[in-house]
Amino acid sequence: MYKDEVLEVTFDIAKSVNNNGLMFNERYLHHFFSSLLHDRHNLLDLTKDRTEIVLHPEWPTYKKQTGLLFGRYKRKNRKYLPDVNGAAGFVDFAIGNYYRPDIGIEFTLKFGWSHEEIIYDFLKLLDNRNPFKTSISLNFILRHLGLVSGKSLKNLEDHMNKAFKEATERLEKEITSSRELYFIVVELDKDNNRRFWSYDRITNKFERGLPVIH
Repeated sequence: MYKDEVLEVTFDIAKSVNNNGLMFNERYLHHFFSSLLHDRHNLLDLTKDRTEIVLHPEWPTYKKQTGLLFGRYKRKNRKYLPDVNGAAGFVDFAIGNYYRPDIGIEFTLKFGWSHEEIIYDFLKLLDNRNPFKTSISLNFILRHLGLVSGKSLKNLEDHMNKAFKEATERLEKEITSSRELYFIVVELDKDNNRRFWSYDRITNKFERGLPVIH
């Protein structure tokens, strides 16, 4: 439900957002995403019955008051880990029924690679205890100058694959195998040159280009 529409908006953002310098932060992406999705598909109308609201910002994976009893996490030694006694993880947007949404989506936007933050997003999106059928991760890496090359480019690609591997290792047996994954990295320089990577389940690593919709 809504998967193709959400992916269409996500890909459009990946291909069109400009590098707006130091004023830019992740919240701009959140508002842009929700605005585009709502304009095209009217998923967030607070004048209607709550069962008709299908776009949920800052969706908690655990909230006892509303009956959400999914993944819980705790930060230990500067690392986020699954923990049955931990607190909720907040997903930037969940889409579908509030009590069991079909889609979870996370965004990052940083100058440079933000390793632990991205691992934590991967954790929540890969965790089998969370109800998503489709998980989307869109990560912008902004550059003050040009796109990286040579050893720096290899290091960046290594970071992507290490982040995914680390997330799966922390989840241990709670890793999902059936969920559709659309994990995207966009590198964007000061002149708005960009390149894309996406996680490929067949090769089990990030490959160049945007993912193919299944």
